[in-house]
Amino acid sequence: MHPNPAKRTRFPKWLLAALGVFAVLFVLGAIFGRAPEPPTARPVAAPASPPPVTFTVDKVTDGATLELAGSDGTHRTVHVLGLTVPTGTNCHAAETQTWATAGLVGNAVRLTTDTASGVALTLPDGTDYATAAITGGFAKYATDAVSTSLRGLQDTAKQSAVGLWSAPCNGTIDAPTPAPPAPPATPAPPAAPPVVEETTAPAEEPDPAPDDPAPVYYKNCAAAKAAHAAPLHVGEPGYRKALDRDGDGTACE
Repeated sequence: MHPNPAKRTRFPKWLLAALGVFAVLFVLGAIFGRAPEPPTARPVAAPASPPPVTFTVDKVTDGATLELAGSDGTHRTVHVLGLTVPTGTNCHAAETQTWATAGLVGNAVRLTTDTASGVALTLPDGTDYATAAITGGFAKYATDAVSTSLRGLQDTAKQSAVGLWSAPCNGTIDAPTPAPPAPPATPAPPAAPPVVEETTAPAEEPDPAPDDPAPVYYKNCAAAKAAHAAPLHVGEPGYRKALDRDGDGTACE
């Protein structure tokens, strides 16, 4: 008799199945290598926003109408909200135009409100333009203002009689500058009473006396007789007491 061969060891079926799975996985890992990791999502950079458009005042049409040049090459005409200004030849129009031109033209401004009806803007020093215009008496308050505080500023300017609230406009900006009132007529001084010239008749001048005859002198009676003047009587030319020896009024008898 042949001896009985040694009995073979049998593994459980579940163990064989598990080993088979591991074997398959090992082969697959060897073929394909390590499974790739899922890609890490990278943040997408937001597109850069364009720089804000800045504006420079090119021209002042009137105190509330401006022409702006944008840093993007655009040009636009805008109305400043909250302002009613004198225009043309109306009272205080020239003063408002001069003030606005000096403070705006060539300067950069910032639009704080930008609507289809108009804009609100600030000056280079940060002052609101409408506020400065009403405070200085260069414009009146308009109901399209961004802020109703402008009405109170107008009341203050009116009480202080500044700008268009002073004479000769006195708040009237929709008509030409009124002519200054005529100075009161100076009463004429009372007429002086007529001078009555006295028409006194000139004193009658006495008739000129006839030319007095040249004095006649006789040295003695001989001279009188030689002149054929003797005898000489009192009052006649040449008579003198020295020749009337007897004093009877007749000389050189």
